[in-house]
Amino acid sequence: MQLVLTRKNLRYAWGSTTEYWFSRTDYSIYKYSDLPCEDYAKLVELGFIPFLTISNEEVIRAYIKAFNNPKLSAKFDTLSSYDCVEIFWKYFNAYKDISEGFDEFEEKYVMKRVTDWCNENAVEYRIDE
Repeated sequence: MQLVLTRKNLRYAWGSTTEYWFSRTDYSIYKYSDLPCEDYAKLVELGFIPFLTISNEEVIRAYIKAFNNPKLSAKFDTLSSYDCVEIFWKYFNAYKDISEGFDEFEEKYVMKRVTDWCNENAVEYRIDE
């Protein structure tokens, strides 16, 4: 059995405000609210493990670091989580250098984090483009 990584599955990990869990039994991803119980130990016993969560801030900070621009990095390093996201979108809309390539970076970053999570948790997967 394999977890099929699709754009939809990547959205479970990235930018979601809902907690998701992975089932080792059927290799599916479930909303926390749809799980059979709320007891963490029981969920683990039933073969569930928390699915990873990647915040918008995490992706944005990684993207800014990828520019390898000390001045830009210094600006974002001092910002709170909220301000980081807010100011990034202002820069994104104002500077073509920042907006170009973000979508591609974001998709690759999230895919890498999800495949790393799969490897760390011995979850077999395949990527479905």
